[in-house]
Amino acid sequence: MDMAPIPEDAEMAARTVTLPHETLQTCRHGRNILIAIDHGPDSRRAFEWALFNLVRMADTIHLVHVLPANLNQDDASVIMQATEVLFDKLQKEAYEVAMVKTERHIIEGDPGKVLSHESARLEPAAVVMGCRGRSLVKR
Repeated sequence: MDMAPIPEDAEMAARTVTLPHETLQTCRHGRNILIAIDHGPDSRRAFEWALFNLVRMADTIHLVHVLPANLNQDDASVIMQATEVLFDKLQKEAYEVAMVKTERHIIEGDPGKVLSHESARLEPAAVVMGCRGRSLVKR
């Protein structure tokens, strides 16, 4: 029985497994991870979960906070300042824990529409958000 050697390219192709949404480019340059942030504990837990379970070193975290469209100017500026302080803390934590790059997005509008638009624009590998604080029965 005469056995021909397997060409190196075929052998390498047999060992390489491509996962959905995982390409060589995303492995080298990282993925976009969109995390919806508000000032509640649920979004904080979602952020921490993403840091410890989802994010890899080359990834970029996009922190998105949505301001309601019907706020007056004074309320909006107070919320913007508080959000900037929160984003500073989260950005520092993301770098210390996972050594990832973080980008901030504060956008005015309807939360569902804004998150959908940002998701389409950024094409993230994952969208992470907490629950809306409703009870188990209401969810």
